Amino acid sequence: MPVCTPVSPRVFKAIEKSDIDTLACCREEEIRPILPCLVRLSLIAPLDLSAECIAGRKVVLRILSGIEVVNSLVALLSIDFPALEVDVKKEQQLRQKLGGGSQTESVLVQNLANGLALEFECSDPTRRLRLLLSELLLVMAQIREPRPDFYHKSSELFDNPCYLAEVSDVLCIALAELPSLLPPAEVAEALLHVTHGPTLIANMVANQPDCFREVVTGLVLNGDKQDEDSPGGLLRLQAVRTLCQMNPSQALNVRALCVEQCRMPGLAVYLTLDVGKAGSGMSGNGSYGEGGDVVSYVTGLLLSHNHQQRTWFAQFVKSSQRRKYEQQASSALAALRTDLSERLRNLLLFNSCDNDTLPDSQVIHATALLRLYCALKSLANLKFSEDKEIGLLLQLVTCRPPPSAAGVRFVSTGLCMLIACPSLISSTENERRASEWIKWLVKEEAYFAGASGVSSSFGAMLLLMAIHFHVQQLSAIIELVSAALGMKVITRATNLSRIKYIFTHDVFTEQVVTAHAVKVPVTSGLNANIPGFLPVHCVYHQLKSRMFTKHKVPIKDWIYNQICACSTPLHPVMPQLVEVYVNSIILPASKGGPSDNFNEPITEEEITAVFSQSIFTEKPPSTKRKRSGSAQRELCRGSAAMLRGKWPVTNSLTATKSTSSQLVSQSFSAAGESGVASVMTSQLLLLYYLLLYQDVRLSNTHQLLTNTRRVHAYSPHLFTQLPLRYLLSHAQKEQRLYAGLFSPLVKLLVSHYPQLCLVEDWLYQSPPSHSRLGILPPKVPLDPQSVTRAMEGAVDNSGQLLVLLDRLMQMPPHQLWPLAAPLTANLKFLLQPGVPRKVLDTYRQVWLRLNSLFPRRLWAMTVEGLLPAELLGRAHRTLTEDDIVLDPLYVLRCDERVYRCAPLLQLVIYMLQVYLLSSRTFLSQQMQNTPVVTATPPHSLVGGAGGGGGNTTSPQALEEEREKLRGALVLTQESAAVQILLEACLMRKQHKDEAAGALVQQEVRSIVCSYIHQAFLKDTTLAKLVHFQGYPSELIGPVVRGVPSMHIAIGLNWIPELLQLPDLDKQLFAMELTSHLALQNAMPSTLSISRLGINTLATLLSVLGEEERLVIVDWSLTSMVRVGRAFPALVDDLLHLLVLYGRVASAQAALSTAPAPKCVAFLDKFENGKIQELKDSGEIGVEKMDYEECPPPGSPSAPSLLPHLPRRVPREDTLYARVIEAFRRLVVESTMTHNLY
Repeated sequence: MPVCTPVSPRVFKAIEKSDIDTLACCREEEIRPILPCLVRLSLIAPLDLSAECIAGRKVVLRILSGIEVVNSLVALLSIDFPALEVDVKKEQQLRQKLGGGSQTESVLVQNLANGLALEFECSDPTRRLRLLLSELLLVMAQIREPRPDFYHKSSELFDNPCYLAEVSDVLCIALAELPSLLPPAEVAEALLHVTHGPTLIANMVANQPDCFREVVTGLVLNGDKQDEDSPGGLLRLQAVRTLCQMNPSQALNVRALCVEQCRMPGLAVYLTLDVGKAGSGMSGNGSYGEGGDVVSYVTGLLLSHNHQQRTWFAQFVKSSQRRKYEQQASSALAALRTDLSERLRNLLLFNSCDNDTLPDSQVIHATALLRLYCALKSLANLKFSEDKEIGLLLQLVTCRPPPSAAGVRFVSTGLCMLIACPSLISSTENERRASEWIKWLVKEEAYFAGASGVSSSFGAMLLLMAIHFHVQQLSAIIELVSAALGMKVITRATNLSRIKYIFTHDVFTEQVVTAHAVKVPVTSGLNANIPGFLPVHCVYHQLKSRMFTKHKVPIKDWIYNQICACSTPLHPVMPQLVEVYVNSIILPASKGGPSDNFNEPITEEEITAVFSQSIFTEKPPSTKRKRSGSAQRELCRGSAAMLRGKWPVTNSLTATKSTSSQLVSQSFSAAGESGVASVMTSQLLLLYYLLLYQDVRLSNTHQLLTNTRRVHAYSPHLFTQLPLRYLLSHAQKEQRLYAGLFSPLVKLLVSHYPQLCLVEDWLYQSPPSHSRLGILPPKVPLDPQSVTRAMEGAVDNSGQLLVLLDRLMQMPPHQLWPLAAPLTANLKFLLQPGVPRKVLDTYRQVWLRLNSLFPRRLWAMTVEGLLPAELLGRAHRTLTEDDIVLDPLYVLRCDERVYRCAPLLQLVIYMLQVYLLSSRTFLSQQMQNTPVVTATPPHSLVGGAGGGGGNTTSPQALEEEREKLRGALVLTQESAAVQILLEACLMRKQHKDEAAGALVQQEVRSIVCSYIHQAFLKDTTLAKLVHFQGYPSELIGPVVRGVPSMHIAIGLNWIPELLQLPDLDKQLFAMELTSHLALQNAMPSTLSISRLGINTLATLLSVLGEEERLVIVDWSLTSMVRVGRAFPALVDDLLHLLVLYGRVASAQAALSTAPAPKCVAFLDKFENGKIQELKDSGEIGVEKMDYEECPPPGSPSAPSLLPHLPRRVPREDTLYARVIEAFRRLVVESTMTHNLY
């Protein structure tokens, strides 16, 4: 739609900047529209009286002196505008009252004898102004009324072109003299509804350049979403476009406003085309590459991140195609397509006639143009013209670009366009041309890859497309094209039949694709920053579809080399590649396919070769990146193997085994010498491969045995040599570099090595060392001999050991590891009395630092170092990790002095925890390794010798039986460990006289109770088993107070089961446990259990024999007092039970020998604690001893020890006295302490 502006850009710029000299050079026809502004400028008294201003006014007067129309304009400016302003206000009020319907009533114009046009021609200047303002105000009033369609005002004054110049002059003067009554934006909106409205608006803005932005903004904001769907929208488009042609510097700002408000897309397209043609147009060599930003702008709209803007422009393209042919020809879309077609023709003018070569200078422009057409087709559903666009597009797509990075990008975009726009090859001739072009790509891909110097070539995309076509994954192809183009491509699968035939029959057969893929060189320095489609994508999809195993093509070496060539940040496809590779090794392609071919696993020698390189001497990333570019170019030069069958020479890896200390100490300064780009990345990927391989193999062992297929199993010795903990901690710290690998790696480690994933290990952070002890003299060399000598003198020369340990704390773990052996072998020297606590705490910190590198070897060495001398004296072989995993209690068979050394006891309990977890995991893996396949079980599992030999049991029942046995073994180990630790909490006689014995015992109990708390929370069955086994009664109180999880005894309600056991000791144990729990957790459920215990004791008292009754009375008195203190509501039942106790003791005393006179009164003089002490020591309460008999001379109760106790008291009388004392304490503690009375 051509538009001609009445005011040239030159004149508008001059009047906007007050450039009088430029105006003086213009012709009269050019300055005619702005005469009202110039005349008014000449008549107004200037504020600036400078010589330059006066000279400018003279130039203006000289310009106006020869123009006849100036006289009429001077007359218009000479009228009485204040009086006119009053009448205009009255007219506006009248229009607001009457609306736009009445045209006869007017304040400004009265008694129209002739027509409006004739009156305007014959009237004086004042009446002309009144006539124009009356008509303008009428239009402004009429457009405010709601109307279904666009309203066009027919007016003699505006319709007749002979009055257009005079009407424009009068309008401009009225707007200039009455600015408050006639806003320019509202006047412009009204002028759109009259004939010649865009011209009048342009003249109005030209005479008032400062209102340009206001007028344009108003016109755009009032525009429609689709401006070409209505006549009013087209007029508005023409008006704004005229203004922008008059002021080209603001065209891009107006376009940005259209996009921001999502209005008038046709205007935005026209402005883009106008700016392109006015700015540069055709360059000197005929190229359209720099002809504005049409391509980039339209592409940006279609691919905008703003969904509203993207939908708005796509709807514009769709609605433009739905119009009639005549309307389409004059639309903005037609102008855009014409411009794009012209660009296509100009690009094709440079192609050589013989080989269709595209010049290097045009490659980037051609790529952008192809991408724009793909966006128009996919996002806006643009239908290509058969005679104008399809032929040109296919001719451009099949051009042969130069071998450069831009050329590779052009070819990739062309390939994607053939998929996104299948209509390009709808004819036979076009299909033949596309097929020849793809064959040329296959032939020249190696040359492109080597000459362009990019790591990702279009060869990988060709292979990937061929793979997807062969496996019928058309949706994957569309996703691939969408990812390459950066847009969502919508193409029906049925439309891809022609291009599919080209790929699968003309160019790539399935066997050719598979053979070529394995010959593609790996990508050196593969990381997530490398864009495009790489060989790893092709191999991944072929592995996923089992094409390698189908055609018996070995892929193991390629995958291993690619793993070794990876660097950070990790490419996201690598974890997926490892996963499908592991599945192709173990799992068949189909459920019923045991005879399928499988890939080979990576050998242990190859894995060891990578892990033999030190992860602590790896070069910084910056150094590697400097070399990665040349390495990538070398690999790209060898990519001819993809199509020519030549395999590039790669560095071989030396397979050597080494111990864990050698893994750390060996340092290869140049990782590239062995073909490993990033040691840490390759080791993490191989670790993921090993763990995933083990997981898949164990999960499918039953299926493998059923199919009688043997799968390689990696030796446990290999896993012991790997720094699993260090690799995991590094991946955790650098998760941004190993995205997609850390989460599955942690999942596998938790499943197979839970001992390496303890919560305290995740939370542990090495404390910052602010100590300066390491700088103290003498400087001791850090070698095994010095460490051994320092630990041997831990008592006599503890300061030297402390200085050495402080120096070790400053070292990184990999430098510290060679000293792990002497640090653990001489550990027993730290158990001697007199070793400072600071030394023990520092040693523990050093041990934890070593624990972050090779924890499993450290655990085994530490257990070996803590074994007592009596075990080491016999024919003893060094403990291995396997020995301790089979019997975790080896950890607790340590020197007894460990149980009096809290820092080392913490390490022992930590190792006990990890080895119990290891044992549990080992037993589960053993069951998975040897599943039950046959239905005839061994006699040991069937149970019962009476069963005949022909009895059979289902494999499911056998598995359940094995699972029960495994669970029983695990529980036995864990309960034994808990029992041993509980015994360690007892105060031994040799430690009672120590000054700090009670404090040491309290700390030991705190550590043990913390472990028991975690063990009980992890497995509540363990808590039940330990209490059913029982432990010393003096530990019940400390355990209940120190183990918060003891409340599960109440919640799980297994104390009643303990009370029902036919063992009196267990019943008394349960009652004492209940009493302590009542004090610690006074809850309704505890009240019920306490009442049940009281009833149980009362029942037992009535049915048991003499000795059992006395035992019940003897052991349950203190429990009764504790229960009464916790639950005063049970006082009545407790008092009743104590009365029964008293009766039993009194009756029993009556049957025995008479006691000494006043024995009861004598016993009352002692406090209850003293009586209990005497009773425990055997000094009183000897059963049925004659009260006259004197104790033997050497007995503990000799008169020399108790001079005030002349004789012993029978046991029954002692119990009676204790019952009375318990009665008194019960009343005091259950009632008085609670202020009940």
